[in-house]
Amino acid sequence: MTSGREPLALALAGTLRHAWRSAGGPMELPAVDLRAWAERLVAGGVGALAWWRIRDIALAGAPEASALQEAFRFHAVSAARNERDLQHLVAHFNDAGIEPILFKGWTIARLYPHRALRPFGDFDLLVPCEQTERARGVLRELGPDLRERADVDTAETLARYLPDRSEAELFARARPESLEGARFRVLCLEDHLRLVALHQLHHGGWRPLWLCDVALLLEAAPVDFSWERCLEGDPRLSEGVLATAALAAELLGARLPPGTPHFVVPAWLRRAVLHGWIHGYESMPPSLYGLRALGWSRALRAVKARWPDPVSATVHLRAPFRTVPRPAVQMAECLRRAVDFARRDLRWRLGMDSELARVGKGVVA
Repeated sequence: MTSGREPLALALAGTLRHAWRSAGGPMELPAVDLRAWAERLVAGGVGALAWWRIRDIALAGAPEASALQEAFRFHAVSAARNERDLQHLVAHFNDAGIEPILFKGWTIARLYPHRALRPFGDFDLLVPCEQTERARGVLRELGPDLRERADVDTAETLARYLPDRSEAELFARARPESLEGARFRVLCLEDHLRLVALHQLHHGGWRPLWLCDVALLLEAAPVDFSWERCLEGDPRLSEGVLATAALAAELLGARLPPGTPHFVVPAWLRRAVLHGWIHGYESMPPSLYGLRALGWSRALRAVKARWPDPVSATVHLRAPFRTVPRPAVQMAECLRRAVDFARRDLRWRLGMDSELARVGKGVVA
């Protein structure tokens, strides 16, 4: 992140500091372009949350702040629709004898002081592996709109974020709940916090809403919250969970649960996350299979665009968050991707795979 963009990044963090609380208190905003400030907040999924934060101060009267108020109104309507649709979705699973675990999305949104503050598009559900085919059958019977918003995982597919949690552990620790008669479970806070933190790192931490979720979950921790349970598993991933919690405390003022292990946020992680907040999601460049058709200049840009960000590279390789220079980690991740690409390409050319690597969500392609 260039020094010229740093004031804007800090303005975003300052706006979101304590924003998930009912009363955020006074705030000071650095001198920044308010239009760019509002645009980045909305793009990062926190437009409504920012409006909640500033609604009672003079800044709410600025013309640029109207975009934040519009985001709040839009998400308020969406929240009511989502809750209605979620009840129908879970009821369909119940009719098929499935009591899924709900995570992220709605289960976090309800912890905010207003449902509009945490927008989400998908319903994230976890079903037992043995009920995969039954879950597929349920989804096929749904209308297209509800089916497209149902992101159904098993412990095997969720392993991209929680590779060190078994299905038995997740279901045994989840607590039962209901919504208008529809029965489901929610992850215990220790598992949920680990999942939300690692999901953010897996995707490079570019969305400020994700760090706000971490801050909210940290402050929602009950008196019997167990860091030992949250951090059990791969030590490198556990280091990432602690780094994310420490970053939420540093940038957003999150109150850490008693007994939180001390962790100093690496400077590279802070820079990378703030860079992501400013630049947002970078769309996937053209497929490497079509490089010849792109021409040299566009092909080089496509290859350059695949240079991995330091956050996702660290968690994908399970590299240490300290001691190792990030360029070395990024180079190693680049080589890993290149080897994986060459392997898949060879399998396809030899007819061992009927199609190229297919990206899908959950148990339904």
